Amino acid sequence: MKIIRKYFLKEFLSNFFLSLLGITLLMILGNLIKLSDMIVRKGIESASAFKLFLCYIPYLLEFSLPLSVLLATLLTMGRASAENEIISLKTSGISLFKILSSFLVLGLITSLLSIILQDRVIPQAHFASRKIVKKIAKDNPLSFIEPGVFIDEFKDFVLFTRDVEENTLKKVFIYELKEDSSNLIYAEKGDFVVENEILKIKLQDGFIEGPQMQYRIHFKTHFMHLPIEKKGNSISKKPADMTLKELEEEIKTLRKKDLDPLPLEAEFHKKISISFSSLVFVLLGFGAGGLVKHKEKSINFGICFLSALGYYLLSLLGETLVLKEILPVYLGIWLANLILLTTGVALTLKVCKS
Repeated sequence: MKIIRKYFLKEFLSNFFLSLLGITLLMILGNLIKLSDMIVRKGIESASAFKLFLCYIPYLLEFSLPLSVLLATLLTMGRASAENEIISLKTSGISLFKILSSFLVLGLITSLLSIILQDRVIPQAHFASRKIVKKIAKDNPLSFIEPGVFIDEFKDFVLFTRDVEENTLKKVFIYELKEDSSNLIYAEKGDFVVENEILKIKLQDGFIEGPQMQYRIHFKTHFMHLPIEKKGNSISKKPADMTLKELEEEIKTLRKKDLDPLPLEAEFHKKISISFSSLVFVLLGFGAGGLVKHKEKSINFGICFLSALGYYLLSLLGETLVLKEILPVYLGIWLANLILLTTGVALTLKVCKS
């Protein structure tokens, strides 16, 4: 039995590391295209762009680790099924549950590594990326301006521009969102100006209007101060920047103040549920792969893609239902895991007992 276990584990680990390398490289390639665009088209310093790219790598591992576990299990069991090895094992009286237990141990190890990633590495990387983005925005504000996209990174302001030509914004709309006023500032042209580390925008040929104004105020030239950080100069931590312990403490603080901690609770459960998706994918891959009777690996790749897509859509649905207070947080955030786990258990039992 030890020889058979080693045989399957060796193939699983080989498929896992190859899958991890391939999936991560594909994701890195996509981000390298964005990186080159930031440097060439938007004029961001290569050092800053590279630092930002390094901060994104933990995010790639967040997705590539569980996907690699799923694909490795599918490929290993798919080949064994196609070559009738599973039938041979059953005929010899060897239980597939013993092989499954080895796969589950590897899935559990991957899940524990994912928890460390979610709890320590990703929050630090996310917080560091926000600091880099703030610095880039100060040095080169135009790097984050996209025509036709609402930019809400300014305190009390939302900026929209129809076009950007030679570092000049064309047809600029700025919405002032203060408690006592909600004015609209429009200008034909706008240029960013940095004076003493303060970001300003020079607007030309436009007007200001608002509900409290009886008529439009037209101007030839108008300067506006646009604070980059929404809450002062220091960067406060968002839920994605927090460790599990920090989230737990913040939830307790909000409850003491009779404030709703639901978004933080959702983030807390999301970090854990994503981590344990590797364990769920082992069961799903073991069952689905064991039922595949074809040698073509493309079928296993297809199952992997559809499973990943289903997991993502179910996670999105569950989180939406939680934030709308339709489902409790412990059910909504874990919805994808529960559904795929149930499917995986059913398929695995079918493979092991049929």
